[in-house]
Amino acid sequence: MRFRKYQRIKRQADFEQFRTEGIFRNAGSFFVKIKENNVGLAPRFAVIVGKKVGKAHERNRIKRIFREIFRQEQSRLNQKNDYLVVARKRILSNFWLLKERFLSVCVVSPKSFLSIAIDGSAASGKSSTARALAHKYRLLNVNTGDHYRTLAFYFLQKNIPEATDKRISEELEHLTLTTQIDGISEHLAVNGEIPSYVELHSEMLNHRVASFAQIPELRGTLKVYQQCLIELAKKMNFAGVVMEGRDIGTAVMPQADIKIFLTADPHIRVNRRANDGEKDAVEQRDSMDRCHCGAGAILIDTSENNLDQVVKIIEKYIPKD
Repeated sequence: MRFRKYQRIKRQADFEQFRTEGIFRNAGSFFVKIKENNVGLAPRFAVIVGKKVGKAHERNRIKRIFREIFRQEQSRLNQKNDYLVVARKRILSNFWLLKERFLSVCVVSPKSFLSIAIDGSAASGKSSTARALAHKYRLLNVNTGDHYRTLAFYFLQKNIPEATDKRISEELEHLTLTTQIDGISEHLAVNGEIPSYVELHSEMLNHRVASFAQIPELRGTLKVYQQCLIELAKKMNFAGVVMEGRDIGTAVMPQADIKIFLTADPHIRVNRRANDGEKDAVEQRDSMDRCHCGAGAILIDTSENNLDQVVKIIEKYIPKD
């Protein structure tokens, strides 16, 4: 996103307001003052780097880093706020470190660790919604559908069909399941291997993964793995976890803070799959996959609501600072 001229705070009166109205957020080597603005079109930004920070070229580098951070991440900030960054002496000009600290104190986040369970039918928008929430609130994004695809891919590579429940059960006892974190996303590795996106979304796997998902031992193995990801998210200092798939709110995370159930017209869901270049038989998937709307779940029809509208509906249920 562009950093527009009207988003640069320049007027002395605006800087003075930070003294009386701003909320102080300490980030160690710098601090941020946040206050409401009277523009409301987009967040505004300024950075102050005093002479004690270093030489001119070092100060300019710090300014450029923070301006680029703001440019990249402004969509995650409160659109009605002004942000003033003040650098302290000995600040390091490390882009990723400063970005992480800036986001940790500026992004609107839940009051405490937040767990969101998203259930729904095939192509109802679960993955897109989970990714959007994960990016906005610094949540670990867990796509349980990919877990089933990963194990199905592994067994098919080993020429073990879904009909051989006993053999699959025996094989599961010898598998090593580990986790790779890529940004806000989690990926399941089987014996250290992670299939590519193309491999996980092949037409063959699209039609066979639901059959593998019916195997109780396989479901049980993945349930334990998925529940362990909640503690992993806490250890990795995520603000929470958003997990999407089938029976998340009823079986995997029954105590989730927020439970969402997404649905959409079957014809719309078929078109979505086609637009993604996939040929899922979504109604067949629905009949094979268990898909329950647990007690207390928020039901959202995505037939008419776009992604932004769905996220805004969910945000009403997320506690803010």
